[in-house]
Amino acid sequence: MASGLILSDPLWLAAAGVLFLAGLTQGALGFGFPAISTPLLVLMFDVKTAIVLNLLPNFTVNLISVVRGGNWGASLGKYWPVAVWVLIGSFFGAQFLILSPQEPVRLLLALMIIAYLCQQQLARLDWSWLGRHPRWSAFAFGMTGGFFSGSVNNSLPPLLIYFMLLGVEATVMTQILNLCFLGGKIVQAATLGAAGEIRVSAALANIPLTLVALAGMAAGMKLQTRISAQTYNRLLRRALFAIALLLIWQALRGWLPV
Repeated sequence: MASGLILSDPLWLAAAGVLFLAGLTQGALGFGFPAISTPLLVLMFDVKTAIVLNLLPNFTVNLISVVRGGNWGASLGKYWPVAVWVLIGSFFGAQFLILSPQEPVRLLLALMIIAYLCQQQLARLDWSWLGRHPRWSAFAFGMTGGFFSGSVNNSLPPLLIYFMLLGVEATVMTQILNLCFLGGKIVQAATLGAAGEIRVSAALANIPLTLVALAGMAAGMKLQTRISAQTYNRLLRRALFAIALLLIWQALRGWLPV
C-alpha cells in the first residue's frame, strides 16, 4: 500500500463515486456504508489502500448516524456488552488484515457479503441458545462482528442477524449498529496506525472524499421519501451479489499461476 495514496485523477473520481453511493445507502437505510464502500474499493485497489480511503469517510458518516439516532438509553443501556466485544474483536481483525495476504481477505469479504444476502435463511437456524446464554451470545456475535469489522470493514451480517434474532426494535438496532461500527473503526485505525500501515496525513488527505460521502448521505435521506425501502434493498442485494462474485474471481485469479 502506498501510504501517501498517490492516485491518478480517474481513480480519485472512481473512489468518490463509490463513497457517494455508500453514503446514499447509509442515508436511505440508516446503516450499510462500509458494506458498499469496502468491496467496491477493494475491486479497484489493494485491500489496505481501500481501508485507508474508507477510513475518514466511514468514521464521519457513522459518527453522524450515532449522534442523529438518539435513543441512547435503549441501545447502550442493554446492549453495551456487544459493543465492548466488537472493540476487542476489531483489534484481532486488524491484526489479521496486517499479516494476511490479499487473496484470503478478498474471499473473507465476499463471504461476508454472501452472509448478508442470506441473512433470512441463516435466521431460520436454531438459535434458541441465545436466550439461554445471553452473555455467551453477546461475546460470540460481538467478537465475530468485531473481527470482520477490523479485517474487512464489514461487521453487518453477524450483528444484524444477532439483533434481528433478539427482536430488537428497528430504531434501537440502527443506533447500536452504528455505535458498533464507529467503535470498530476507531480500534482498526489505531491498530493499523500503531503498526505503521497508515499515516494520519494519508487519512486527512481524504477529507474531500468524506465531503462526497456526506453529500451522498444527504441525498439518501431525501431518497427515503421517494423510493420504498423494499425496492432499494432489492437493487442493493443484486449489486452486492455481483460484487461478491467479482471478489471471488479476483481472489482465485491471484492464486492461479501466471
